[in-house]
Amino acid sequence: MKRWVARLNHLAWGLTAVSGVLYGVLKYFVGGSDPDSRLSTPWQPALLAAHVLAAPVAVFALGLIFRKHVLLRLLIRQRDGRPTGSLLTWTAFPLTLSGYLLLVFTGEGARRWTGWIHAGIGLLFAAGYALHPRGSGSPIDPAEPAPEP
Repeated sequence: MKRWVARLNHLAWGLTAVSGVLYGVLKYFVGGSDPDSRLSTPWQPALLAAHVLAAPVAVFALGLIFRKHVLLRLLIRQRDGRPTGSLLTWTAFPLTLSGYLLLVFTGEGARRWTGWIHAGIGLLFAAGYALHPRGSGSPIDPAEPAPEP
């Protein structure tokens, strides 16, 4: 995998995870000082905007690595990183789908349940991403330099 693709993935998924976690904490676990406001803090809309803008970049970056990283490692049956890689592969689609459904659902109940599902899958994905090995093993693409130890 090319370094710029790896960096784009790390940056996009990092920003998406951090903004999502912070938004969730502010929305569900921090009480607001104004009883007439649904916001717990003025930062809440900015964090949601950052999350909604970073997520499509993260999905795009995931698409960039899918063929040359995910599929190739599955085909050669590489074991290093398999548990976390499988977790990331199998949670990426429901995470993306639930995120887009949150933007189009209008019913309060559907939005609430989809939000909790999205948050749960998102935390699972973020944990898998944080635990996934980086730069281990030999590179698949022979034109790329070997990772630094």
